[in-house]
Amino acid sequence: MDFQVSALLSLVEALLLAGGAHQGKFGLQLDNLPLVDILRFFVICFFVHYGVFKFYRIVIYPHFVSPMRHLPGPKDNHPFLGQFLKLLFHPSPVGLHLKWHHTWPDAPFIRYLGLGNQETLLINTLEAHKEVLQTHCYSFVKPEVLYRFVGEISGRGLLFIEGEQHKRLRRAMSVLFTPAALKKIAPIFQHSAEDLAVYFHKNLDSRGQIIIDSVDMFSKVSLDIAGKTVMGLNLNNLGDEDPEKSFRANYRRLLQPPLLSAIISFINTAVPVRKFIPLEANLGFIRATKNLWRITREAVDQRIVDYDSALERGKPFQSPGLEGIGMDLLTMMVEERNKEKLQDLLTEHELVEQVLTFLAGGHETAATTLSWSAYLLASRPHMQDKLRAEVMELMSKYHDGGRPGAAEVDKLQYLDNFIKECLRRFPPIVNTFREAAHDVTVCNTFIPKGTLLYFSFSVANLSKDVWGPDADEFRPERWENLKGEAASPYAVETFLNGPRMCLGKVFAMMELKAILIELLLSFRFLPAPEWAALGENIPPLANPSITITPKGGLRVVLERLDI
Repeated sequence: MDFQVSALLSLVEALLLAGGAHQGKFGLQLDNLPLVDILRFFVICFFVHYGVFKFYRIVIYPHFVSPMRHLPGPKDNHPFLGQFLKLLFHPSPVGLHLKWHHTWPDAPFIRYLGLGNQETLLINTLEAHKEVLQTHCYSFVKPEVLYRFVGEISGRGLLFIEGEQHKRLRRAMSVLFTPAALKKIAPIFQHSAEDLAVYFHKNLDSRGQIIIDSVDMFSKVSLDIAGKTVMGLNLNNLGDEDPEKSFRANYRRLLQPPLLSAIISFINTAVPVRKFIPLEANLGFIRATKNLWRITREAVDQRIVDYDSALERGKPFQSPGLEGIGMDLLTMMVEERNKEKLQDLLTEHELVEQVLTFLAGGHETAATTLSWSAYLLASRPHMQDKLRAEVMELMSKYHDGGRPGAAEVDKLQYLDNFIKECLRRFPPIVNTFREAAHDVTVCNTFIPKGTLLYFSFSVANLSKDVWGPDADEFRPERWENLKGEAASPYAVETFLNGPRMCLGKVFAMMELKAILIELLLSFRFLPAPEWAALGENIPPLANPSITITPKGGLRVVLERLDI
């Protein structure tokens, strides 16, 4: 906005100068005032105006004018960059936010300055989370900074649309996650888990072991499962790594980028520089994004053609990658689009965006949680033994090779608690943002229009005021008897809450349970040699990163279980 206003003011002043010269004012004549001088005057005026605006925004407003300047928050700011560099180079992507939370645990919001001294409010208490996510949900919108953070990968879709359009589309999408719809998807999870166990068995060494980088491996696996459940396609990410064809190769480039690429993405959230940087670290990101969009659009276009063709022939449609097992979300969306006449709400472009949203959200949540689950099981054999005993007790009822249904799996209380604790302690995504759509007062705090709000999921998930002094510890037993604020739905923000909470929560839990059950029945988890000395401690985390992942990968040993 400062850029446009500065340009407009400078243009008006340049035109006034030219008009005055033409009329002989200012002691000037048009004949001796060349166009280049008018342009020079415009440029000088522009930089003066822009400099004044920026000086006000960076120096004057945040320190002397802002109505939020008295809120608690860190004061050790860089003169122009605020806390930006500290956040960028901190050993943990959530470390500073947790430090501030523990310093001011009762403050609804903690104010800190970012790049260019932009004011940001860290949402700090459960009540503040509830007010922003539920009570005043549509008073806060997804900001452009968030779109620049993840929207390049997912498109705008359900993740970014607002207001009435969001309500309508969410209602349309909710039919994909009803119990009846999930029942159609459940067999895909089961068969994929069995295929994964077979893959590991085929690659065991002479000692009956395989060492995997759980971050890389489960990213491939979960993306393959997402390919089947979301698109009905076998993406074959355990094999093909051609960057022009492989979803995994492109996602890896986007979600596990080189350091320089990650820094460019981090800066791009504050200043949209993506299209102006000709470095390979940035160009590779752009290529990967274009490849993802191209592959997805081709799949959606083909699905619409194939579905309509099957409909015309009076035959049921079967997705090519499912081999008669279950039904995928894309086919369900195309079906609902035809049945409910939702073409205006779900155009072909919007179908592409929904597919990308489900792929990005679904596969990364599962991949990160499975990675941490494997490490936690390897480093805590007593938990592994307890989980396996619970699973085997259930499986002992199925001597004929059958498998328990979702309702029976949900009765595995320790497995349920283990996954919930993993999602609490290691939320897959680091953060998300909101922006005040208008002036609003929340928890007796006045928030001006345009203010950026920051959700650090770990602030709620790891709050010692909520979870007790052992909040940092991994303890599944805590879920057996939640008390006080820990029993609040806002005590865990991994899937968010309110009207914009993640639709795929149950979807994710089903996938995680299916894979862990299959692996627990087939393998013993052991720590890789480099992590054995850590014991139950947590390895260093990657930063900057949009996911909570270990720095440099996370290797785990799987050993064939001979019982």
